[in-house]
Amino acid sequence: MFRRHFARFRPLVTATALGTAAGVHTLVTGTVAARTRVGVLPRVRDNALVVLGRSHAEITAALLATITAGRLAAETHPHADFAARVGKAAGVDAAVRAVADLSPLIGAAGFQRAHPIAKARADLTGLLYADGIHDSLYRSGGMSLVADPVAPVVPIRTDIAAAERNGNAA
Repeated sequence: MFRRHFARFRPLVTATALGTAAGVHTLVTGTVAARTRVGVLPRVRDNALVVLGRSHAEITAALLATITAGRLAAETHPHADFAARVGKAAGVDAAVRAVADLSPLIGAAGFQRAHPIAKARADLTGLLYADGIHDSLYRSGGMSLVADPVAPVVPIRTDIAAAERNGNAA
């Protein structure tokens, strides 16, 4: 029962963290674009563009993994717990990293206590410890991977697995 609950709960926590990071990304992107438009910034530097692109890609990839973990949990797939554990750790890590990397792009304002980005950073730091310290989640995921090396733990094409369970396989 415990594993089933957390297999469903952890993707929700992860989605919340990634939504927070996506909101920060939108805020920073809008601020940088506005400053460029009005001439406060003559141009956006390459390193800032790299941070914007990389953080967007990492947030999107983690969100796709989170959606997959949620689908596995909804189908009571045998690997749902594994996907939720490592997915939560990786997704919240991606969100924390994105906010940390994006904050400097808007300057000192992003570090003031009352600023939404500073609040987001504090909230995301709390999620690093909520329902399991990330090292523990990664470690338990690693233990799952080596526990039975013959049986693959990584979910493969859940749509095919669901079709086979329902007798709709081609």
